[in-house]
Order: sequence, then C-alpha cells, then structure tokens
Amino acid sequence: MRLDLIIRNGSLVDEHGERAVDIGVADGRIAQLTITGGLTVTGEPEIVDAAGLWILPGFVDTHVHCRAPDHPEREDFASGTAAAAAAGITTILEMPIAAIGVAHPDILNARRELAERDTHVDFGLYAAPGSLDPKLIHALAEAGACAFKIFTLSVPTDRGRSFEGISIINEDDIYRALSIVAETGLICAVHAENDALLRLGREQARAQHLTGADAFIAAHPQAAEAMAVAWMVVLAEATQARVHIVHMTSAWALDFLRLAKRRGVPISAETCPHYLLFDETTAREHGCWAKIAPPLRPASDRAALWAALVDGTLDILASDHAPFLPHEKEAEDILATPSGLPNLEAFPPLMLSEAHAGRLAISHMISLLTARPARLYGLYPQKGAVQPGSDADLVLYDPKAQSTIDTSTWQSRSRGSARIFHGLHYQGRILRTIVRGKTVYQNGQVVGRAVGAYGAR
Repeated sequence: MRLDLIIRNGSLVDEHGERAVDIGVADGRIAQLTITGGLTVTGEPEIVDAAGLWILPGFVDTHVHCRAPDHPEREDFASGTAAAAAAGITTILEMPIAAIGVAHPDILNARRELAERDTHVDFGLYAAPGSLDPKLIHALAEAGACAFKIFTLSVPTDRGRSFEGISIINEDDIYRALSIVAETGLICAVHAENDALLRLGREQARAQHLTGADAFIAAHPQAAEAMAVAWMVVLAEATQARVHIVHMTSAWALDFLRLAKRRGVPISAETCPHYLLFDETTAREHGCWAKIAPPLRPASDRAALWAALVDGTLDILASDHAPFLPHEKEAEDILATPSGLPNLEAFPPLMLSEAHAGRLAISHMISLLTARPARLYGLYPQKGAVQPGSDADLVLYDPKAQSTIDTSTWQSRSRGSARIFHGLHYQGRILRTIVRGKTVYQNGQVVGRAVGAYGAR
C-alpha cells in the first residue's frame, strides 16, 4: 500500500496503555500500525520521527460553542477550530445556539455549510428539539444532527431567538421532547438547572444585597442543579431517551446520577476542566472572569467530581468552551454579565497535566478525552482510536516539557476573557495536531485546515 505519512519511533498512548509503534497513513486513515521498525514503506511518504514523544488519539470535545453565525466577533468556526487544533482536539461537537436556534433542518444545513467553509478540524452539529414536532425532530436527525440539546431553564429575553427550540422548562414538554428524540436513537444533552429555583435564588440574592461571586452563587444554588438532574433521571427512565447531563458540578447531583446508573437508566454525564481545577475561592477572587453556569462549587464538590471520574460515575470530559469578549464580562452587576469561559486551548493540556500529577492514570485520562466521548456519540472507532481503518487523527505530545499558559497567544477571539487560566503552569506540550492525515497545527502555529467531516456517527 502506498503511504502518505509515516510516524516512526513514537510511543502510542491510549486507553489501552503505552506501546512503541510506527504508524502508516494512507488516504487520511490509519493504514498500518506496527511495532517500531515493522512498517512496509512504499512510495515517498512524509516521514516524522517521533522519538521521545507520545502519539495520542485526537481529542474529541463534545461540548463547544463557536458562536457562528450568532456572534462571530466572539468566535466563529475558523477561530474556534483553530483553538481546538492548537489543543490537539481533532473533532468538536458544536452546540445549537446560533443566530436562530437550530430547530429546523434548513438552519442546520446552513450552519454545516458555514462550518465546512471555515473549519480546521472535524465537527458535528447539535440540533434543538423544542418544537415538539416529530416531523421536524426526525428531519433534523435525518439531516445529520449529531445529537440534540436542551436547557431546562429560561434564557435572557435578548437571546431568545438564539435559544429557539433549546429552552424547555415544563416537565411535560421535556417528556414530549425526550420521547421523540428517543425514536431517533440520538443523545439529548441537557443543561440541568431548575428554572423555578433559579428565579428564587436570584430574588434572594437581590433581597440580601449580595454582590460579586456571592450573588451569582446564591442565584444558582446547588439545589437547582440537583433537582433538575433528579427530574432528568426520572424522565430518561420513563422515555428511555439517551440523556446526557452536561457540566455537572456537585456531589448532590452526582448522587442522583449514581442512583440512575444502578437502575440501568440510559443516562450519562460530563464535567469540565474549570470545575476540576477551581472552586468558590477562585470565583470570589476573579468575580465576573470566573462566572460560569452552574457556578464553581466548594472544594468538597471538586473532590467529589474527581472521585466520580475515577469510579466511572462521570463518563467523559468536555470543555464547554463558551467565548465572550472582555467588555461583555465587565458589567458592574455580576448577575447581568454572561456566563461562560473560553478554554479550548487550556482543556486537554491541563487535564493531561493533572494525570501526570497522579489525579488519574494517564490511560484513563486519555480515554476520557478520546475513546469514551467517541463511543458515547457513535463516532468510535472512526474517531477516538488509533487502529487500522480509523481516521488518522493524531497528536504528537512531549510528556516531559514544562509549559505555562499565555492566553495572549491563543487562537480564540475571546482569549482576553480567559483570565483564570493565564499563567498556570502544567506538564506536557502539544507539538503537532493531525486531522485525517493532514497537519493542521505544528509548533505553536495553525498551518492548515481539514475539510470538516459532518454528521459522522
């Protein structure tokens, strides 16, 4: 077989452990995977010497907001996927918040065309099931939606169109949406916070004249998350929909997730790097710059999240990359500022560094970033694996390098809002990102783009 690319002398590190390999790539896929020195070389391929480096499967991030075409000044598919490439993320799944929420196949198709024009990595697109129209929801699945997404809370009135079909508050409507989504076989990802308790929390924060992080923490109490997760456990079991709870933050909510899994409910969940690295102390220190929803929790909840990754209660890690520009985060009233952080470029490097420090086994951490999300969303082994026939999505990684985050060098257009990450030290460095055999990032520079795969599942 004629090879296009050979990677020699590296150590493949994946969910199965570490082994010395040579990898041959042809037509964007893994064609040969052998012990070091075992490749059959034909043609005149590009040859990369990976001596001293790890070869990792490309990371899969299932929770990304690129904003386009909603607010391209914050981010678009070009800048967002450039940021992904710089972090070794070779596949993103993009949430359905757009200029108009992605509740119709025409909107989905328009976003696909936009992403295919601009993307540096492969992608999939979520859709919104809030129309409760079986024909529309099935049409979205047939048009290639990778999954569906809902919020169980109301959204700001000025963002109503962007959340069209995504925000579903009433339990009976959520039940209807999940029942239809279950027929498609796709996942329904859920931002789980109870709307009534959020309203109450906000009223209490105002009444107590709380300010800064204390106001926001009070406005998003742990009870709101725990109650919404409990709802979703019941509704997932009742409808047999494949429910996925995004960005879990608290031990309280984790208890309901564990109960669901013991009952065999088709439910999964993720957490995000900020909830694993920071806590309420960070929220109070950084104020609006650490405002995310749900908010950062006490240190005891952070410890519970790590334990849930170890014991398998939490299934995957995801970034929830949510870019906003600095001036949008600087409102005097923290309750009026948008929630979210740009963090694609911090996500895998910091998580791998935590594994180096002993938080998790390296193979376990890599699985959380690669094979597990790919399996969950039906992309494995095309994505998330390094084996013959898989897409040649590869990351060359120096595990011994010592690095420091400098957000001024990031690709994200909202890098100025990532202040809680700036200056953090970590172990390891991503040197090269390859998407389907094509190098898209190398030694600090985005150097190419892949025509993004769409809707693969």
